[in-house]
Amino acid sequence: MNSPRFLKARTELRAVALIALPVITAQLLQMGMGVADTLMAGRISPLALAAVAMGSAMWFFTFIAGLGLMLALTPIMAHHVGASRHHLIGGEWRQGLWLALALSLVQMATLLALALLMPHLGIASEIVSETRRYLLWVGWSLPFTCLYLVPRFLNESMGHTMPMLWTQLLMLPLNVLGNYVFMYGHFGWPTMGGAGAALSTGIAQTIGCLALFTYTLRTPRYAAHRLRQTWARPDWAHIARIVRLGLPISIGMAMESGMFTATALLMGRFGVDAVAGHQIAINIASIAFMVPLGISIALTVRVGQALGAGDPLAARYRGRLGIALCSGFMAVSAIVLWSANEFLASLYTPNAQVIAVAAQFIVFAAVFQLVDGLQVGAMGVLRGYKDTKIPMLVTVFGYWVIGMGLSLSLGVFGPLGPVGLWVGLVGGLAVAALVLNVRFWRLTRRVEPLPAATR
Repeated sequence: MNSPRFLKARTELRAVALIALPVITAQLLQMGMGVADTLMAGRISPLALAAVAMGSAMWFFTFIAGLGLMLALTPIMAHHVGASRHHLIGGEWRQGLWLALALSLVQMATLLALALLMPHLGIASEIVSETRRYLLWVGWSLPFTCLYLVPRFLNESMGHTMPMLWTQLLMLPLNVLGNYVFMYGHFGWPTMGGAGAALSTGIAQTIGCLALFTYTLRTPRYAAHRLRQTWARPDWAHIARIVRLGLPISIGMAMESGMFTATALLMGRFGVDAVAGHQIAINIASIAFMVPLGISIALTVRVGQALGAGDPLAARYRGRLGIALCSGFMAVSAIVLWSANEFLASLYTPNAQVIAVAAQFIVFAAVFQLVDGLQVGAMGVLRGYKDTKIPMLVTVFGYWVIGMGLSLSLGVFGPLGPVGLWVGLVGGLAVAALVLNVRFWRLTRRVEPLPAATR
């Protein structure tokens, strides 16, 4: 048990855990906000639950596309850290702030476009009305949501992930309290239903943004980077370099999120029970996904720092070990979801019909877990390599050609109905996971030190 190979793996797993565990906990707390929204909406009515499902899916789609663009800051800064180019990090910070502000305007326009598109997708009119109210009450907070990403990725790139954990510990109880006040109409506030969950989410996101900025700007840890002392106008050439790396990440993540959003919208064709059951299954699967997602973020940092230091052997080893770790956890998750599907569904709603639908979807979510671990692990590693264009093409093909093709042919126009939509989700993700892992193994066959010009 004390062999060099074992000691090497234990050392690397400890380093990954130091980064990943606070991220995982923070992500779970963030997911807890969605769980709270879903649970509290389910106690109001299936319509309120459906509105939260549709509205949060569209909000998440716009957020995740922006997250992908801003995510380029993590490997960029991680490479600077690995190469000891700490003097360049302040410039990335300032231009990242300008990019976040511009991005938030695009996201707000995207939410408006999605709201206008809903009636043309055959969605029931009562769901359209309630979902639009949800989008109205959450859309105003997008600038704060985008700005939050800049200090988050600065901290993550240096392996300092505890600040995000403390921020999420603040946001979750604020969100639950806001739901209690706004959704149910307490303390003199009018009853808002699903729209109250949106307002509560927006307030919590704004406070979280302000808290993380306060920490990052005041901590002595970053004093040398002069984050507060200097300012700069937008450097469009600098911003363009961030966008060139981040745009393929954004497109890839938007394709994945877009597939889930499109599936939620198409589920609206089958009625309130199908939408509510789908929301429950997706919510449960998303909770499990937070663990490999946290590991994936840690892999981007660890691989990026190794490559910045000119050590491709360490980068390859970290990538392989991390992908195996993601896959192992998701295999355990799949067993739990498969064996406890009805019990898990019953935690969200007392409605027997919704429970039956959700339990059926959770079985597919269990299969989904098996390939999701491979996919997210490989994606995190490839981002550490700053390899973003090929993964983007892979996700477009896997999610929209294979995944959506199966959903439409089997679910919308075929005999399987709502189940066919889940077959498409699993099929599309399986193809993407396989090809991304092949990409990683092919990319890392060469292990020579990087040329100095690429460091």
